Amino acid sequence: MAHRMAVAGAESAAADVWIPADEEDTSGDGIRPLLFRTMKVKGSILHPYRLLICLRMLAVVTFFAWRVEHRNHDGVWLWAMSMVGDAWFGISWLINRLSKLSPTKRVPDLAALAEQHGEASLPGIDVFVTTVDPVDEPVLLTVNTILSILATDYPADRRACYLSDDGGSLVHYEAMVQAADFAALWVPFCRKHGVEPRCPEKYFDMKTQPYTGSVAGEFMGDHRRVRREYAEFKVRIDSLSSTIRTRSDAYNSSKQLQADGVRATWMTDGTQWPGTWIEEAENHRRGQHAGIVNVVFLFFYTLHYNCSMLDHSTGYSCSGYLDTGDTEPAKLH
Repeated sequence: MAHRMAVAGAESAAADVWIPADEEDTSGDGIRPLLFRTMKVKGSILHPYRLLICLRMLAVVTFFAWRVEHRNHDGVWLWAMSMVGDAWFGISWLINRLSKLSPTKRVPDLAALAEQHGEASLPGIDVFVTTVDPVDEPVLLTVNTILSILATDYPADRRACYLSDDGGSLVHYEAMVQAADFAALWVPFCRKHGVEPRCPEKYFDMKTQPYTGSVAGEFMGDHRRVRREYAEFKVRIDSLSSTIRTRSDAYNSSKQLQADGVRATWMTDGTQWPGTWIEEAENHRRGQHAGIVNVVFLFFYTLHYNCSMLDHSTGYSCSGYLDTGDTEPAKLH
């Protein structure tokens, strides 16, 4: 009930501010309908704002006129510098306000889109996410970007997401495997309950989370479950660096070190990571490693809206590739 009231309040507030602009119902060729609607701010709100801006502009002009008439002849340079600063701030303020004198926004017309372009005519989309350093670019932000892309309202069989890690870090590779596991829960939850925004970190940080789905009776139970799983997911992501280091130390201590004493970085399957190692070595350092790690998500699922979250069927594949510059990428495992 609280969520429905929040949604109703948000829609009412938007309706009190934005109204449809006067526009033709056809596109440039006069045949096809527009695929979007142009909205403008209500005149009862915009006109007082414009009047306020005009009064402030009048005050600014009056101030500059007074400054010019009362020039300080004892400190001309100081006066000139202050005038330049005031003029700079005045012009910046004016430019900032000009764009707000007639605000508009365009909202997609979902009915027209569905009529003109059904799912059968939607093109395939490949989304590339690039990263380099898991420290400068926190891994949690990267996986949230991936999860947001996977949860978009677009046919799953026509969408692919690629992560390109120029730094060749094992942390990113294992983080994407974890993200694929959590996506099997997060994406159906978003589709089932109309979750917005679809970035889990931002969604769970919201103080109020309006409900726009059609199965409100199941929302609270699903929400608690997904929130709990996301909290555990964050702990696993944050501990990846220490987990990889501990694992590598264990493998290095149990295996005979190389003659030069190099300590490798090890994957979960007991093989050496072909990318950048924690303790960098020849051909395993940033900028000089076997290649660029690309983790490919192909996420396919079917969500049965008449069933609970435990009854939906999902499927996904997460494959890692090492791009060695050859015609075909070399598969890691």
